Amino acid sequence: MRIFSDIEAGGSDGSSVEIADPRERIRTNLAGVGATIALASARGGVGKSMLAVNIAAALATKGRKVAIVDADLNSPSVLAMLGMKPQRRYPMLEGIEPAAGPHGLRVVSSDQLPGGEPPPISFAQDPEDGANGQVPAAPAPTRPAELSYRAAVSRMLAQSQFGSVDLLIIDLASGLDRLSSLASMMTLAGVLLLTHTSTQDTIATRNAMKIIGALGVPVVGIVENMVGFNCDGCRAVRPLWPEGDLHGIAHEANVPILGRLAFEPRLADSTDHGVLFVREYASTPTGKVLAEIANQLETIVAARTRAVATPAS
Repeated sequence: MRIFSDIEAGGSDGSSVEIADPRERIRTNLAGVGATIALASARGGVGKSMLAVNIAAALATKGRKVAIVDADLNSPSVLAMLGMKPQRRYPMLEGIEPAAGPHGLRVVSSDQLPGGEPPPISFAQDPEDGANGQVPAAPAPTRPAELSYRAAVSRMLAQSQFGSVDLLIIDLASGLDRLSSLASMMTLAGVLLLTHTSTQDTIATRNAMKIIGALGVPVVGIVENMVGFNCDGCRAVRPLWPEGDLHGIAHEANVPILGRLAFEPRLADSTDHGVLFVREYASTPTGKVLAEIANQLETIVAARTRAVATPAS
């Protein structure tokens, strides 16, 4: 039995599991995956994991097979949002068995560390970014595990036994600094961006689209979260802050806005308590918006996947 914290440093006997060509191994391992998207945001605190689990659940209730990789390795939250308790050990020799979630969802997360509260992971520089291309040696077990983020995520993608799934959602940490590592090791059908509507978030999203474009990965859509609050007295959605021109920026980049989510206290509460909002509150306005976002995403990704698979005449 090998455990997650051994994925780069090797076991106590000094051995290590090597992947000679991570990109090829990932491609082979994900052969049964119909499409893979990354869920990203230019800034933190916008609700990516909330969106990931509700999109996945909305598609799963339609009979789609969906898997999630929680790639926010220091602050994983997907398992908790799905109401799941971490299974604390991974068999690493033959592959990683994803945790089984509601509606058949399959989840791989760094939350599934060996017993007890796991130590934080301190990410060393990737070899291409570090001095002399060297990754520091593994620290003593009593100190934070020091891994290359690229190496950690490549293990999760290359060894997780997802089987046949229609869509794999990779929930990234905030910011785009990890997206380039992900894009270099696998083919993404696209990136779904989540943002607030404030002026600063709009500027950050515009810059994010430029960065993603430079990586050669399409932005399949944008979702706006916390666009306002329901005002009972005026029976309208009032803004939470001055809004930037996100619609103009999206139109200019030819990127669709898939949905706008007003602040919903029940959504925040359900997320904290491991309750799927799209299941428990499907008939609410927010529940319907989340379901529509999932439907649009599925349609766009399917169209892009067909276009890539069909040779140009």
